[in-house]
Amino acid sequence: MYKYDVVYILKQYAQPDELRYSLRSVCENMEYNRIWFYCGKPNGLAPDVYVAKAQRGASKWEKARSSLIDICKNDDITPKFWLFNDDFYLLKPFHRMKPYHVGELSDHIKRVEARHNNSWTPYTFQLRECEAHLKRAGLTTLDYAIHVPMLVERSTMLEALKAFPSVPMFRSIYGNYAAIGGTKRDDVKINSPDTDVNPKADLLSTSDKAFKGKAGRFLAERFPEPCRYEVKK
Repeated sequence: MYKYDVVYILKQYAQPDELRYSLRSVCENMEYNRIWFYCGKPNGLAPDVYVAKAQRGASKWEKARSSLIDICKNDDITPKFWLFNDDFYLLKPFHRMKPYHVGELSDHIKRVEARHNNSWTPYTFQLRECEAHLKRAGLTTLDYAIHVPMLVERSTMLEALKAFPSVPMFRSIYGNYAAIGGTKRDDVKINSPDTDVNPKADLLSTSDKAFKGKAGRFLAERFPEPCRYEVKK
């Protein structure tokens, strides 16, 4: 099987805690080529390749977009790569090429607004904008903003980002532009520090609060040994 690079886009002053366990989970449960850090590099961690690149833009979406453009233009990265967040964890062997999504953008909008007295929020405004742009382009409108690894083709992601320069939901823009299809599933992200991790789960993501609670303790027990990307003192 062809091994793809794993790319993390990190804040300049990213903390190592969550990323450490993400790396341990990748080393144990995934076949890959190299691991890249873009922009940030937390103390105590050393990837195969580090690109110290200043993120451009006022919002986190603009900064992530500028980083993605740089990544997609980098021919040293495999033509397809796994896009990771520092809070993504692989709990079982992972070799899935087929992507995941959470269903239609319209359904996600309804769910979020139902939690806010059926009112628009800044987030659902962005979701609506994304859906509208996709519809005008005659594309599908699936929501790929799910907290799991995504296999990205560099050239196609670059095309998608150029085709939709004002839309921040780059995972959904890419997934529908590239017509990658996939399987619907619930998001795996845990937000509460009091939520238990399903022992049968294959994938996990955590908020900062959740990582400091039961989920973080689960990860410490699940991945107790340092991996090759942790710098020895």
